[in-house]
Amino acid sequence: MWTGKILPVPVRIKSGTGAPFFLIRILLFTKAKLPTKMKAKQFIAFCLFLLCAFAARAQDKGVHGRVTGANGAPLSGVTVISRKSNKAVVTDANGNYSISAAPGEVLVFSYVGYASRQASGKSGEALDITLQASDTELTTVVVTALGIKRAERSLTYSTQTISGSDLVKAKDVNPMNNLTGKIAGLQINRSSSGIGGSVNIVLRGLKSNRNNQPLYVIDGLPVVNTAGSGSTGPFGGNTDRGDILSSINPDDIQSINVLKGASASALYGSQGANGAIMITTKKGAAGTTRVDFSSTANIDQAFYLPKLQYRYGQSASAKGDAEDSWGKPGSYNDHVKDFFNLGTTFINSIAISGGTDKSRNYFSYANTANKGVMPTNTFKQHTLSFRNSAKLFNDKLSFDGSLMYAFQDVHNRPASGLYFNPLSGLYMFPRGLDFDNFKNNYEYLSPTRNLLLQNWFNINADADLGGTHHSQNPYWILNKIPTDQTRHSLIGAVSLKYDLNDWLSISTRGTLNRVWNKFERKVAAGTQGVLSGQTTGGTPVDNGRYIREEIASTNKYGDLLLIGNRDLNDDLAFNFTVGTAIADLNSYGWNLDARQLKAANGFSLANLSRKDPVNALTEVYQRNQTQSLFASANLGFKKYLFLDLTGRNDWSSTLASTPNEKSGFFYYSAGIATVLSDILQLRNNYSKLRLSYAQVGNGVGVFVSQIPEATMASGNIVANSAGVYNDIPLKPEISNSWELGYEGRFINNRLTVDLALYKTNTKNQFFTFQGPLGLLNTTVYLNAGNVENKGVELSLNYNVIKQTDFSWSTGVNYTANRNRVLELHPRLTNAYPIANFNVLRVGGSFGDFWGKTFLRDANGKIVVDNNGTPLASADGYIGSSNPKALVGWNNSFNLGKLSLDFTVDGRFGGQVISITQGYLNSFGVSKISADQRETGVTVDAVDQDGKAVTNVPAQKYYQGVGNRDGIIEGEVYDATNIRLRQLSLAYHIPVKSNFIKNASVSLVGRNLFFFKNNAPFDPELSSTTATGTDGGQGLDSFGPPTTRSYGLNLNLSF
Repeated sequence: MWTGKILPVPVRIKSGTGAPFFLIRILLFTKAKLPTKMKAKQFIAFCLFLLCAFAARAQDKGVHGRVTGANGAPLSGVTVISRKSNKAVVTDANGNYSISAAPGEVLVFSYVGYASRQASGKSGEALDITLQASDTELTTVVVTALGIKRAERSLTYSTQTISGSDLVKAKDVNPMNNLTGKIAGLQINRSSSGIGGSVNIVLRGLKSNRNNQPLYVIDGLPVVNTAGSGSTGPFGGNTDRGDILSSINPDDIQSINVLKGASASALYGSQGANGAIMITTKKGAAGTTRVDFSSTANIDQAFYLPKLQYRYGQSASAKGDAEDSWGKPGSYNDHVKDFFNLGTTFINSIAISGGTDKSRNYFSYANTANKGVMPTNTFKQHTLSFRNSAKLFNDKLSFDGSLMYAFQDVHNRPASGLYFNPLSGLYMFPRGLDFDNFKNNYEYLSPTRNLLLQNWFNINADADLGGTHHSQNPYWILNKIPTDQTRHSLIGAVSLKYDLNDWLSISTRGTLNRVWNKFERKVAAGTQGVLSGQTTGGTPVDNGRYIREEIASTNKYGDLLLIGNRDLNDDLAFNFTVGTAIADLNSYGWNLDARQLKAANGFSLANLSRKDPVNALTEVYQRNQTQSLFASANLGFKKYLFLDLTGRNDWSSTLASTPNEKSGFFYYSAGIATVLSDILQLRNNYSKLRLSYAQVGNGVGVFVSQIPEATMASGNIVANSAGVYNDIPLKPEISNSWELGYEGRFINNRLTVDLALYKTNTKNQFFTFQGPLGLLNTTVYLNAGNVENKGVELSLNYNVIKQTDFSWSTGVNYTANRNRVLELHPRLTNAYPIANFNVLRVGGSFGDFWGKTFLRDANGKIVVDNNGTPLASADGYIGSSNPKALVGWNNSFNLGKLSLDFTVDGRFGGQVISITQGYLNSFGVSKISADQRETGVTVDAVDQDGKAVTNVPAQKYYQGVGNRDGIIEGEVYDATNIRLRQLSLAYHIPVKSNFIKNASVSLVGRNLFFFKNNAPFDPELSSTTATGTDGGQGLDSFGPPTTRSYGLNLNLSF
């Protein structure tokens, strides 16, 4: 343990060096002992790294400055290109830039929606630029695969970019949530676990029964977005574990570019089979050190709760422990409205940046503190990031290094499902009983066990009330079955690029992504039934249950690139990239589910009972490695005709022991684009056609082609229960994708259009099924199937009004995707269950729901029994989670110092299943069950004798449809919904101080209200965001209610 002192020693660096004043705290160690020699070395190396990074600011000077609009506001993301060397940089969030350029060298400044400008400056002197609004967008540069920047007009595939400033106007802890409605072809399903939950992003429809998530790339380097699954069924009770994306500070993001199709992401091979999301983070800028501070304070409110009744009381029973409320009429208190808190979320961020054209630094710290709408739920997060960019050896060598660390601490993260969920007991609590009594006395001291046990209307161990596992005291669950989760994530990246000459460079890059997850659930003795303990020899052993999970994963990636960019003559330009890469994923974790403890409520490893079965502890280890060679070439003719070619070969360790082990798999793409407006010389307008084709893959999972035996505690080796079918070798999924696109700008470029038509066929789906009799393996793996996605994406943007003091721009993103299962393996009898109610069937779609349907006669009428209870038929098609269309409408108004931005988005078509509503109806606590209590339910039905039935008792109808084994068809709802997604009203405060450079304050809101919603819950929420299936999409099982957020956002720059 360190026993030294920290003495603050001010050290002033002369301003003549070009560096600002720094106050350095020198650590003076007295009797200090660092834990290990390694840590001492690491500490010294880190100090030297910081010292060199900031000291480099006193070296060479280049051209630097600040870019602003006509109103003086800084412009972030402006591209600055040297006409002589073709070197390019972009301005940071404050409009600052720095570029290595010789005195008098001409620089070109270009930005979307602004007229390009050329200027030259003197080395070491500030060159501040003001851009005027324009409609010319022909010089826009975007980030493509491998982080390579290319002119937008040369691309042969569809991409769409959103700036970092748009992401933080109405800030969300997980910045991916702010993409909804702003990117055509992108669908997001949010986790129902509240603040910081993971997201499920799908580009151009569901394709794979293994993984539909796109690849995430940060500053050109891929990262693995490890995400927890949450509950995957109606009972569940598992909690979401969050993901890496929720750890990123939104204020650190410069821009996000979405590569939608296979052609755009083909260079990533199997990693990019589902598209890619390119995240570019901020860099430091040359000039005076700048400090940016942002603070957001939001109030979170639960809304769109189930519609419940308080007009009919508890059903009669001998012990008074009846669970349902089909009793006598009366007037009862609404106990639900007072359960949810008024949550609060505080997000604070500070960034310090500065440097010269030779060395630039960016440092940021952010923290988030949330008190959830669910009682006792809290979320805390701290994020640190540092980035240094430097140029050495006469600007021939470029260095970029970054480090991001994030820590999350979550208590009682909300979960879906009946088990361990306070909402099931809250909603279904029998009307007429005193809820406040059970709220204030959720536990009692048992005289027989001398323990604090659960007190609930039908759970009391000393009153012989055993209760049911789907209904427990909500406050018992919150206080006596708590969950705690901690996550540490570290992302470090380094890149070196050396310019061999003015057109050829070599680059090497590497990243390390390390994640530690710990999860605990402590189930106190007294929890109902099987959820708490275990029965041994007929004697209940209820000392509690201890669930613990720890997982550590390390993702390493490195590549080596040779990059060329040369004009062959006045008409031909040739760009190419040749490279090799290696990706290595190593993960180890263990899961403990101890249902027998020696001492009651002793939640520790030392308190485990030896009587607990061996399989209570599970260890999971996996490692897979992919080695790759790849190349791309782009040929441009007169800057209006472009040809793209890419090729990549992957060798994956998951294909070991297969015929493809040595050859690997080859993926490729080809595309062509032509700028028609240049060919036809259409002035003031822009038209471009593009066409591309790609074949990419989705790799095989670990331990499939070669499955290890299981070793038991006794040391015996158990034979494999799984294997390949008839020695047929496994291979990756293959997606063949076509895309035809058009880009146009009209009315003097005020109207922009981007249209894409695509078709993707994904084959070699990965299936498991029961092995045939006589086969050693009871489970068999094979490749089969063909899933087709085809659709249209349309992005329209129009600058309606553009005046000096007032402007209005509006944009619409439209997506329509059709999904169809064309083939399955013959052994699957044309049907394959995925998860819950999702089934793949030839002729259907990926996302179809199958479940119990109403029994109908030959005329399609529902059949009921003599009591009026609907009868069930065999499983049948009941709907699909796939929407027919997604629409986002974005608007931005600027009036002097005021700006107003809002987004409205809608999902049209598709269905969702509400297990919640089915239970509420069955238990007689829903509003509709009360409304029809006296009148009955109107039906178009017949009885078993064929006689017409037009009205049945509400209790018989809803208990027949909505019970645990009910008719799922009766719980299906239209998923169409339209909402005000986000709103921001900002005032840019005039600043006359030399200390404060910029200031603004905003009123912000997210998820404010629905214009239309046909479902009894928020259809966007998912009970799981697992990457393997879409099993949680469109399924609600007592999920937490959606929340609206509104508050204030303050931004200051110094």
